[in-house]
Amino acid sequence: MLGMMGIGFGLVAGCKQPCYMTECDLDHYRQLGLSPKLEATPGTDIAPENANVGRPTTILDPDRKPRFITLQECTAIALEQGNIGSQSALFPGISNDAGISFSGRAIGGDDAIRVLALDPAIVATDIEASLSKFDARLTSSINWTTSDRPVGTSIDTFQAGRSGVAGINLQDATASTSLLKPLPTGGVAGITVRTDYELSNLQPRVNPSYRPSIQFQFEQPLLQGFGIEINQLRSTHPGSQLTPFPTGGRVEGILITRLRFDEQRAEFERNVNYMLVNVEYAYWTLYGSYWTLYSREQALRQAFEAWRINKARFEAGRVAIQDLAQSRGQYELFRGQRITALGQLLENERQLRALLGMPVEDSTRLIPCDTPTLAPFVPDWCTALTEAENLRPEIVIARLDMKGRQLDLINQKNLLLPDLRFTSTYDVNALGSRLDGSAPESALRNLGLFNFNNYSFGLRLDVPLGFRDAHAATRAARLQLMRSYNVLRDQELKTQRNLAFAYRRIFEFNAQIEAQRAQREAYAVQLDARFKEFLAGRGTLDFLLEAQRNWADALRAEYDAIVSYNQALANFQFQKGTIQQYDNVSISEGPLPQCAQIRAVDHLKERGAALALRERPLPQMPVGKGPACDCDPMMKAAHSGALKTDVVGTGPTIPTLPEGEAPSIPALFKNAGPLPNNGAALPPALPKTDARQSRWAPDPATEPANTPVMGQTLLPDTTAGTRR
Repeated sequence: MLGMMGIGFGLVAGCKQPCYMTECDLDHYRQLGLSPKLEATPGTDIAPENANVGRPTTILDPDRKPRFITLQECTAIALEQGNIGSQSALFPGISNDAGISFSGRAIGGDDAIRVLALDPAIVATDIEASLSKFDARLTSSINWTTSDRPVGTSIDTFQAGRSGVAGINLQDATASTSLLKPLPTGGVAGITVRTDYELSNLQPRVNPSYRPSIQFQFEQPLLQGFGIEINQLRSTHPGSQLTPFPTGGRVEGILITRLRFDEQRAEFERNVNYMLVNVEYAYWTLYGSYWTLYSREQALRQAFEAWRINKARFEAGRVAIQDLAQSRGQYELFRGQRITALGQLLENERQLRALLGMPVEDSTRLIPCDTPTLAPFVPDWCTALTEAENLRPEIVIARLDMKGRQLDLINQKNLLLPDLRFTSTYDVNALGSRLDGSAPESALRNLGLFNFNNYSFGLRLDVPLGFRDAHAATRAARLQLMRSYNVLRDQELKTQRNLAFAYRRIFEFNAQIEAQRAQREAYAVQLDARFKEFLAGRGTLDFLLEAQRNWADALRAEYDAIVSYNQALANFQFQKGTIQQYDNVSISEGPLPQCAQIRAVDHLKERGAALALRERPLPQMPVGKGPACDCDPMMKAAHSGALKTDVVGTGPTIPTLPEGEAPSIPALFKNAGPLPNNGAALPPALPKTDARQSRWAPDPATEPANTPVMGQTLLPDTTAGTRR
């Protein structure tokens, strides 16, 4: 007895621990990373996981341990823990750093892939909720009543008869169990087993009496709510008039709910497509940032060599101070551009880290090690258009929504029919002074003889005069269908325009690569010739400095076109809706397979060994008669900052890039060496008081030594600590 009471109190109080129907359900939650403590202890404070984040890298300390990363690895990391990023066709490759918002009942605005991956699973639970309206229902009850009243009324006197009792004592008990099955056709079939018990101090024919009965019932709508098709669309079951029960209604019908799940799954695919194109854009943008930095550093070396030669000539009295200042200004111009390029590189790395879901700082520097493609790609327009119209998730969602609106209109039209129902019952009754046994007074034995039977059937009609609400709902459903149709046509037109835009840019940027490469090669010849003239003393400084700027800008523009071409290829696959196949990505339902988990772990272990196989050969650096950086003593001195201004070299080398391919970033920077003067500002050139070096030089007899002269910039003297 005490045990039964304990169980009862436990059921009333509720369960305080996480409960799961099956063990696999518990394992599934463990795979999702849900701790049982989060479910059982909602009042526990949740501390941030990334409380200790390293200081972000700046342009003052950009050197970190390199981490060479491939595009495939970036895609794998993003699919595991990344973020979708900006969903814009005009600004792809940018992370979404906006915070979440509260809509009154839930939060939204987060674009983490782990968050969005749960949305289809949440919507899928509505399928079971929709099917639950067809679940069989078991209802059981038992009641015990005791009556003790005096004989006072005429009815009581009639019931007492000649027994002469002063009061009527009755004990009634009723036990009933019903099993109802809502049918897919809208009807209800049920069976009810009922037993009535009565014990009285009067003199009835049977005392005590047991009256068992079995009732079979069937009820079926004939107009509204009739048929399997319409009951797959209705949110509620037509129910029963004989035995009312809850008919559902929390979610939509089963067919529409399945469409909602397909729409949510297509929405998840749309988010994955945006993530893939954003990751690829960010990857090639980071690749281009390294090339921009490389072009600025090469220009910095060119400007440093021109300044170094001018400084030697200035100290020899062969050039005026304005020429030295002009070459100095060119160097500082490229130095500022290098700082800007380095800052943009760090920002592009931050964008890629955000899309991959990586920490802001982990003491490593992401370096793309894949090389972009330069091969011309000529896609077939008709095939691409067909793929886009059938595979783009936006169009799939619009078509599913239109299908749902069609089904909803059918459902609303059904409400215009009257509610006509057919009802029928069949009862089997018995009577006995005891409940069981084989004697003639056994009630259950008499029930099995089927001697006493009742049956009934009938029709019930319910008609709202005018059907005003049904007509309004039908009109709204028609308008929603028309709206959904217009949305579908608009999405098809937008898909065609976006695909045409991506199709055109493939040819545009591929042609730009050829034009920019030819321009860079021409400016390289010009720079080499201008520098030779400058060394021979025949050319002017303006032409040389302009040639340096043109060559550096052409080098940057060439690889901007290469980056844009590879981004255009990714965007074309995105606009077709085939970017998942393009990146070898597939989406399936259910937990991650065990084989995929093992491959993901092994991938991290084998990454370092795989990168060594992917390394490209170094580009050819020396060209012409210029000395190479690794063997020329003057360039080594320039790299170390210990320059001798009385040495006149033959000019810096112009790197020769391979034809038909783009070098990888690791091969490009592997033997580049340090920057001249460590990338810092040049030391000031102190003008001599010799009239041969410049006709604007001050006369020490008439002007103070610290008076500035025309064309001379006031620069701090880092050696003496005074200002000149």
